[in-house]
Amino acid sequence: MTVPVDSSAAAGKPEVHAVIWAAAEAHLRDAQRQYHHQRAAGGGGGGGGGGGDWRASVVAALGCLYAVVRLCEAPRRQAAHFGRGLVLGADAEARTRLRIAQVLAEWGERSGHSGGGGGDDDSDDDSDDEEERQLKRALLAVPSADSYVDTRYAIAAAQSRLQLRRGERAWAEQRLRAAWADAQQRQRPRWAQHFALELSNAQFGGADHAAALDTLRAAAAQAQQAGDAAGGAVLAVQRLARLVQLRRWAAADALADALADALAPLDAPLDAPPPPLRTRFWALRAAAAAAQGRQPAAHDACGAARAALGEWQARFARDRAAGCAADGGASLAGLDPGPGPALRVRGWSYYEAHAWVMLLSARAARSAGGGAGDAAAHERAAGFLRLALDAIARGEADGLAAPLRPLKVHALLCAVDAALAALRPDDAKDALDRAMAVLAGADPAAAGDVSRPELDALWRACRDAATLRWAMYKHRVGDFADAADAYRCAEARGSDDIRFAAQASLAVLHLSGPDPDPDRARRLLAALEKGAGQERERERVRAAALDLVRGLESQEPVKAKAHLLSCLRACSEAADAALQGWTLCLLGTMVLQTGHYAQAMKMCAAGQSIAQRADDPLQNAAAVGILAHIERAIGDPARCAQLLQVDERLLHRFNARIQNH
Repeated sequence: MTVPVDSSAAAGKPEVHAVIWAAAEAHLRDAQRQYHHQRAAGGGGGGGGGGGDWRASVVAALGCLYAVVRLCEAPRRQAAHFGRGLVLGADAEARTRLRIAQVLAEWGERSGHSGGGGGDDDSDDDSDDEEERQLKRALLAVPSADSYVDTRYAIAAAQSRLQLRRGERAWAEQRLRAAWADAQQRQRPRWAQHFALELSNAQFGGADHAAALDTLRAAAAQAQQAGDAAGGAVLAVQRLARLVQLRRWAAADALADALADALAPLDAPLDAPPPPLRTRFWALRAAAAAAQGRQPAAHDACGAARAALGEWQARFARDRAAGCAADGGASLAGLDPGPGPALRVRGWSYYEAHAWVMLLSARAARSAGGGAGDAAAHERAAGFLRLALDAIARGEADGLAAPLRPLKVHALLCAVDAALAALRPDDAKDALDRAMAVLAGADPAAAGDVSRPELDALWRACRDAATLRWAMYKHRVGDFADAADAYRCAEARGSDDIRFAAQASLAVLHLSGPDPDPDRARRLLAALEKGAGQERERERVRAAALDLVRGLESQEPVKAKAHLLSCLRACSEAADAALQGWTLCLLGTMVLQTGHYAQAMKMCAAGQSIAQRADDPLQNAAAVGILAHIERAIGDPARCAQLLQVDERLLHRFNARIQNH
């Protein structure tokens, strides 16, 4: 809405609403800084001790915005008060009401999460009602001319986000689908891509994974047909992320290879994708390649991801110094300054990306080492894990503790896995205790950019993964009763992957524990084989676990040996020293029964070497015990007696270690 003015009075004068908007944005920047400072200081952003400063800044910003609304509602009276030089843009009211709704959505969530008492449901409802009212009024106020379509699209995007927060997923998807089609018809590629991304996110959140992938595939194809290679790359990388999340490794690996070729023409400095997008792509490619057993490709992809991350780090530091790094360094994948939104790739702030790249690099370092017992490789992996936790700590210092907390749990559980694989139970226990402490102190209401159902599922996954690691640790130190209970708990509550790992470990426990139960192990093996038949793509570690159980359970030596050899190859590629050492001992036992004493001795000696390097008395004792049987079989009772004494000392040392835990 424009107030009639004469051109001479308006010439050279700024639009008054733009001046007030600038003041509102300044207040919001102050609120952002105060909020992060209070979160970093442990104040939680709540009241007390000056904790309301950021709230006062938000209120001041809203006051400025409501002042613009009042100017728009009574233009003649305000013009008479301010003079004939007052100028209001045609869509000033609509854009101002939209901004009010955005502020209410963003800061209303923070207010509800930061008070420590779970928030006030009535105030949350009031905030949502006011947000909805402002969006409806904004839609009525926006001019109908095509030149204001960007404002209408922004209102539609805000309305869909509100509906998703309220759980009205079907209505939100319908609105997003209509907006996507309209943006395509009007040839607004950035808005079309934005609505496609939001629609796919909504579909994925509703567990309609096939529809989400189809949406991303169709949007990427449309971008390519329109000659928008950069926009197509954003959508393709998001599809790659969803395939990785669904653990469809073969499809993800193939898409990553094709996408790398598609990105090649963009390697020129002027056309290169932004560092956040390249960091994300190379990290996802590393994950897919590692899951497919392509360790050299995974290692190279991790190197490329770290290089892109270095560029992002430099840019992030410049943005921080200039005070324009939004959302703690959120990954904005906007590829041009044209109309339309910056395409946010959800869930990848700078700190999150830094941590993920380092976690993947740790896995690649372990796999690229000279065998599972390579101490140098494990040290390199431990260094990358420390860098991941350091990145998370820096994000926490920036006030992002709540959204980074699930990733911190995941990083600590990766440290547990690395320590168990390296046969370092003390380090595993330390990392597991830290993960449990993070879970115990977690605020399940701190959702950040995640909807409540997704957040609940995320924390359940974290708790179930921690339960599985606790069972693995107890199994590792010989507390078999507690390990069996924890495995059953993880099996009953966990996801498919956790259930598979728990069943496989429980089957091994029933076959090789102090109280063998072959019947229960056989039932678990049947369940494992059924689950593996339903999975088209299994990770190598999962395949190794299944082969180990099959080898233990099989009554046919030839088949058992084949399964154990397959397990040995897989755990060697995965750099799992514990599984590799035990598999060598089992193979030694099997070969011993066939009379091939030299071959059995080599296998047991290799398993003992791994155990000695890792200072693992239990695995060392198992290898020494088998070697003693070999010496007895070849007719050297003196050497056999000597080895049995060593075996007894190792078992005594292992029992002493258990008592300390």
